Amino acid sequence: MPALRDILNHYILKSVVTFEMVELSLENRKTWFTQFSENGRYQLFVAEEGGEVVGYAASLRFHQRPAYAPSVMSSIYLHPNHTGKGIGEKIYTELIENMKTAKDVHRIYGLVVLPNPGSERLHEKLGFQVAGELNEGGYKFGKYHDVRMYEHRLGR
Repeated sequence: MPALRDILNHYILKSVVTFEMVELSLENRKTWFTQFSENGRYQLFVAEEGGEVVGYAASLRFHQRPAYAPSVMSSIYLHPNHTGKGIGEKIYTELIENMKTAKDVHRIYGLVVLPNPGSERLHEKLGFQVAGELNEGGYKFGKYHDVRMYEHRLGR
């Protein structure tokens, strides 16, 4: 859990790829972890290399309103020293394949703060389609940022 927290905290403090603004505590991550199951809508896949946690991919609640329940939001983060090695593609593919067999999951949505060529390529390579763009959809580090929404239809 500390490694997952540290990976995300890196991006919270040094990047706009997440719109989280405040470092997350270990207690926060422990609570966050309780939403996941092995075969439900909300799953977590952790990548390790040499016994070290180097990233994760997760499916999360898309929206609070009940009619959105068959849709999940995806999230993927890699330790900054482990990007560009194909790790993200492997764990994201595993998540997508598991969502295809999870009960009542119809769509996966991914939000990408622009520009982020690596994430854009990854989503497109794995079968996501552009579903829209939020012009200046978020504000972080004193600047507005565009956000692209990607949709994976899971072949249903």
